[in-house]
Amino acid sequence: MMLRFAVLLTLNACSGGVPPVPMDHFQNGDLPFVRQFFDEQLREGDQQSAALFLNGLAQIEMLEGNLEKARHNFRQAGQVMGNWAISSGEAFSAIVGSESSKTWRGDPHEKAMNAYYTGLLYWMFGEHDNARAAFKSGILADAESDEGDAQVDFALLYWLAGRMSIRMGLLSEAEDYFAEALQAREFAISHGARVGWSDSILANPRQGSLICLVDIGIGPIKEVGGPQGHMAVVTPRPSDVESAEFFIDGASVGRSQLLVDLNYQATTRGGESMEGIRKGKAILKTATGVGAAILLSEGLDGHSSDRGEKTAIGLGLLAFSLFMRAEADVRTWETLPDSVHALVADVPPGEHELTVVFRGRYGDELPGLSQTWSVEVPIEGEGVYFFRSLPGLVRTEEVVQ
Repeated sequence: MMLRFAVLLTLNACSGGVPPVPMDHFQNGDLPFVRQFFDEQLREGDQQSAALFLNGLAQIEMLEGNLEKARHNFRQAGQVMGNWAISSGEAFSAIVGSESSKTWRGDPHEKAMNAYYTGLLYWMFGEHDNARAAFKSGILADAESDEGDAQVDFALLYWLAGRMSIRMGLLSEAEDYFAEALQAREFAISHGARVGWSDSILANPRQGSLICLVDIGIGPIKEVGGPQGHMAVVTPRPSDVESAEFFIDGASVGRSQLLVDLNYQATTRGGESMEGIRKGKAILKTATGVGAAILLSEGLDGHSSDRGEKTAIGLGLLAFSLFMRAEADVRTWETLPDSVHALVADVPPGEHELTVVFRGRYGDELPGLSQTWSVEVPIEGEGVYFFRSLPGLVRTEEVVQ
């Protein structure tokens, strides 16, 4: 019986590994190479991490201009990330085995970003009701909290939900979202989020016939920490890019403004709901190991009248301690940016040449990142465009009518 129990623990402790994303290729703008990586992982890799791979693939498709495929894959990933039903077998594996034996559903900021991209693509296709629903789901995801009060500080999503409300004629709801966007931004800054050079977008949320949304830098990573590897340590990655400046027909229309600091989001919320489980597993592993040693010592003592029973219990605790893995789940959406910026400008309707220049901390132009587009601003509504601070991007422009 004891052997069967140990074998059961061993089997449930096993989990598939997830290879690192080839971030060097991603940061060099080699999108086909990274797309092939995600395709291969979806076909042959860890199926528990399918939503993670789908998000990465959808990002590449979005950058390449394949917006319909990107929307499909973001939606598919979002369905997994929003489904909290876990089978009893999977739950047992997560407690006894490593956290990575569970289906990856992402931390709150990762769920919010999936909702952001999905909503942005719906907006680009002119489906304002679906876009607003996606932004609202991101707001709810950001509010998830297993410890203390929920922190709702994703200002970007409130602003976008307000913009969609205007397009749907829901003016009162739009005002509520805009007010909450300001409150969310103030809350985030007061708790350590980076401060942008200006908050004029949130102060004048209705303005702009041209909307440029910009992913800046590379987001944080997770690493195993703690004496038994039970902690997920979130580490920001440095970025040379501070902002993006936009030029319409050769004339500057301003610099992008920071609307969400993902390093802050991941540090203050990422992994928070799992810390108690990880710490508890490490404590339980230590306690069972100590208890096993005591019982085995007493069981092997010839003067103990119940040494057989103590030996059996000690062996059981020892097996549980040995096979229980306390390491944290460090799977993370590696291709996220470290921040999302926006540029809003009032531009006359018609076609224009748009150039975006990415700038460093001291306002210097960063070589190899500039992009020039032909954009169209509609007579009614907004022209919406998406950018990323990566070199060599060739994408299909989409115009919202």
